[in-house]
Amino acid sequence: MPDTPNTMRNIARVARVSVATVSKCLSNKADVSAATRERVLRVCRELGYRPNPLVAALMQARRRNASPASHLTLAFVTAFPSANEWKQHPSPIFRQMFAGALARATERNYKLEHFWLYQDGMSNQRFGKMLFARGIPGLLLAPIPSTRITVDISWSAFSVVVLGLTPSTRQFHRVSTDYYQGMLLALEECARLGYRRPGFAVRRETTERLEHRWEAAYLFSQRRNPAKRPPKPLVVSEWTRDAVLDWIEHERPDVIIGPVLGKLESIIRESGRSVPGDIGMVGLLVPGEGDRLSGIIQDGEMVGAVAVDQLISQIERNEKGVPAHPITHTMPGHWNHGATARFTESPKRSRSIRPGVIPTTSPPA
Repeated sequence: MPDTPNTMRNIARVARVSVATVSKCLSNKADVSAATRERVLRVCRELGYRPNPLVAALMQARRRNASPASHLTLAFVTAFPSANEWKQHPSPIFRQMFAGALARATERNYKLEHFWLYQDGMSNQRFGKMLFARGIPGLLLAPIPSTRITVDISWSAFSVVVLGLTPSTRQFHRVSTDYYQGMLLALEECARLGYRRPGFAVRRETTERLEHRWEAAYLFSQRRNPAKRPPKPLVVSEWTRDAVLDWIEHERPDVIIGPVLGKLESIIRESGRSVPGDIGMVGLLVPGEGDRLSGIIQDGEMVGAVAVDQLISQIERNEKGVPAHPITHTMPGHWNHGATARFTESPKRSRSIRPGVIPTTSPPA
């Protein structure tokens, strides 16, 4: 690493040209010879020089007599099969993240614009070149909907922050809900309500995408469970009536914890079971405060806002590409009382439960 600062003045000194010539080479101006441009760019590479995007945007604005903020756009990148699928997803977390990110970007005098990874049939590489040509310095990657999806962009051109957890993007800085804490909180609240056999149900791709954090917290708590045989988790490739109802019949959960919105909830209700009369339901992706669904609220708007703060900090420090030491920021969820879980015994008895221990009874033989 060089001892002297990597400024345009230092580049000019080493390359033995003027600062103006360095600027022209970096801007690919036509009135510089190919040999001079190559010499200057070689010195830039050797010294590790990278132009600051904020300074570049400011200079462009001054030349055009425009507002510099009009040139600082952040990209909110989604990778769903269709461009607007994230807007129709059963969970509002994607829309909440975008809303929070947009509000914070506006507050920080940036723009936030949605880009679909596959727009116009582009390859990932072409998509990245398009963003670079637009002068976009930072990418906010929305949660990747599948573990089978990979994103292959020339990362060195951008500052990057990932929303949520996906194994294929763990090499970047991430901002996410604390899924492990969310499951522990759900189990504690179920115990407070008097539930004795909480069961966890999830699609396999979901638990893999979330790096098994829900599953790990559930299994950890069940290890401390005094019951002889607590319910085994239901992990399925797809929700099917037979798989869900067979599991309920065999494991006898009195409350089901998981991402219950959508098909899982429909199967349970269509089986004739009353919720919460016959069985409780606790969601791990509750849409918001006061929702009918009991469970954990993920504050998607705050996650989005914090992610934008992290992204702008990287841009201001001119940090691009894959970081050497990626950091994952996790934010705790909180409990929503809702109407799909209820007290099953007196509050007095519930308060006698030891924290972190979920009391159960074994199912009938």
